[in-house]
Amino acid sequence: MKNLIIRLHKELPTKDLRRLVLVRGLRSFVQGYTLVVFVIYLAQIGFSPWLIGLTLGIGSAVSALLTLMTGIASDRYGRKPFLLAYSVLLALSGIIFSITSVPFILIAVSALGGIGRGGGAGGQAGPFAPAEVALLSEKTALNNRNMVFSINNAVGTLMMALGTLLAGLPETIRSVYGLPIMTSYQPLFLGVTIVGVVTFLILWPIKESIDKSATEDHSSEKRLVSRKESIRIIWKISIAGMVNGLGIGFIGGILPYLLYLRFNASPGVIGPVIGASSVLASFSSLLMARLAKRFGDIKVITASRVFGVVCTALIPVMPSFSLAAVFVILRMAGAMGAMPIRQSYTMGIVDTDLRGTIAGISGVARRLPSAISPAISGLWIGMGELELPFFASASFAAINAVLYFYWFRHVRPREAILVGEEV
Repeated sequence: MKNLIIRLHKELPTKDLRRLVLVRGLRSFVQGYTLVVFVIYLAQIGFSPWLIGLTLGIGSAVSALLTLMTGIASDRYGRKPFLLAYSVLLALSGIIFSITSVPFILIAVSALGGIGRGGGAGGQAGPFAPAEVALLSEKTALNNRNMVFSINNAVGTLMMALGTLLAGLPETIRSVYGLPIMTSYQPLFLGVTIVGVVTFLILWPIKESIDKSATEDHSSEKRLVSRKESIRIIWKISIAGMVNGLGIGFIGGILPYLLYLRFNASPGVIGPVIGASSVLASFSSLLMARLAKRFGDIKVITASRVFGVVCTALIPVMPSFSLAAVFVILRMAGAMGAMPIRQSYTMGIVDTDLRGTIAGISGVARRLPSAISPAISGLWIGMGELELPFFASASFAAINAVLYFYWFRHVRPREAILVGEEV
């Protein structure tokens, strides 16, 4: 443990970086259990499969628009205000979920606060993720970006794993005290509120300069990527992201519900599975940072996605929950482990002044299509076709892997150009 702390201090040399990583961990903790219980909770209070799919779809659509607005605005006005705003949204979301079960209110709150979708991914700042990614890049030296992003993801996934262990709490409360469904979930939702308040206080002291040239390490860097080239690159990233977003949407937030229906698994059983995948993902994040340094970012990204395709396709055909759980763990560990490499790579191949904007465009490209697929999955579930969401997700993920490798295998990030490394 002492060696780990020393390593973290070495890789996260500034207080601002440590604050950002700590906030990621706290958010991930509550998002760990909300990711598991959210759709099951909606089903238990009377939402139909179609309405659950619509809820996730509306959430993705609203999140996509906010992501784009955040990305563009954060480059102009700074990133910190948006992260503070997300903490406020988390605090309000927890309160509202604790006191009402009115469908349109829950749908609106979920869309704005990111409850039930893992904050976008593994504890990210929901629709304000572009601000988080850009600020993290701003605070990081060029030659250490992959490792910082991987540590950030590792801390988030480990804390998410701890959070998933609480997913069975409402079930325990009901069985021991005989309380109503909504009341039994209130401690979890109030936990979201507490984390919203605490993260706001942690983020407040972070210093940010709107003039990014004053804070980034440009000692050995000239503008290696023109704005025109950045725009051309982001078009390709966006198209690949649209394909990936459509595929992820089929089973993303609805996965616990699919496992609940397909294998009759309770939240208390599903939670540890999601937790185990997060633990494995935290280690795979650090491993993939090393692999990327040796083999290149694109090879690591595409290989992890091909691996995910195989795991996704195998989940619904497994004869038991135990076997399906193995592939759920492997699939999520691979996807979440490679995510920081993809984020870091994107920040490294575009103009630094456009990082927030490009993260926003990339985010909206992934999230808008993912607003369509949950509704389709909801229809399939209502028809009893529980395998189709998995097969559809795997198919689009395969297309995404091919596009990513074909388009970017020769595009090197900024730090690789400076030292003459390969992709």
